[in-house]
Amino acid sequence: MFKNVLIATDRQDGLQRFSKCLEDLHLNGIERISFVHSMAWQDDDIGIPEDITPEVQAEQTQLQRLLSPIPAGLEVKIWVQVGKPADLILRGIQTYGSDLLITGMDTHNLLTEKLFGSTTMALLPKLKIPLLVMRPQLLATFTLEELRLRSRHLFRCLLVPFDFEQPRQQLLNHLVHLLPGTPQCQTVTLLYVVDPSARRNQGTPVEVLQRKAEADLAQVLEPLSEQVKPVQLRTLVRVGSPLKEILATAADEDMTAIATASPHVGSFWEWSVRSLTGEILRQSWHPVLFFPRGSLAP
Repeated sequence: MFKNVLIATDRQDGLQRFSKCLEDLHLNGIERISFVHSMAWQDDDIGIPEDITPEVQAEQTQLQRLLSPIPAGLEVKIWVQVGKPADLILRGIQTYGSDLLITGMDTHNLLTEKLFGSTTMALLPKLKIPLLVMRPQLLATFTLEELRLRSRHLFRCLLVPFDFEQPRQQLLNHLVHLLPGTPQCQTVTLLYVVDPSARRNQGTPVEVLQRKAEADLAQVLEPLSEQVKPVQLRTLVRVGSPLKEILATAADEDMTAIATASPHVGSFWEWSVRSLTGEILRQSWHPVLFFPRGSLAP
């Protein structure tokens, strides 16, 4: 599915620990891994930039020492630079031709994000490749054995929240293009959540809404199932609050990541129209595989 991965780490988010899982990531089909770390710019008292070359080299050496033996067929790069993290990440993607970005992001809400900022969310409108968001707290609790197993199964079971809207239709079509012959993924589960409180559903029995959703999902999947073999496509319909049911399903169904897409996450529009995808990115403890608009085929 992905062969050229860029891991952006500040060495406080746990992502640097993937440097000890190189063989396992390679078994996941990855052929190149680039670790990118940005250092803050500091000036001296009279405004003349200090020469921080020794500090940069020390950081580079520290990351280099973390590397486990590099298996044959895997290329590993380490890039430490001074500057804003978002700018360095975008330059790294272009420099190494990455097809997936992995970042760490704490759980938070929209207000906290707007007040204090988020490098990951600020990147979304500018990205043209998929992004895998992981929680630093989760990475910190994994033993090395657990992290190596996770590295082999990053995309093994994907949960795709589905609502028949164009961005999710585009995402499904894109996944169908990516999945054939991919050893990293075994199942993709489309989840539709019937929300009885939604205005369009009021006055209609929940059982009727469920049956209609199941029939509509079956119609969507029927022409696609043969195209993605041996990956298995499944459907689920649950009733309740969409965010709550999506997060609960990811846990109940043993998913390794939630895959989603939206054109509005991280943009000004989220202040007026709350994005379900944005809330998944901010609140899910499961890794979230997000596909920006620029990464999806038209």
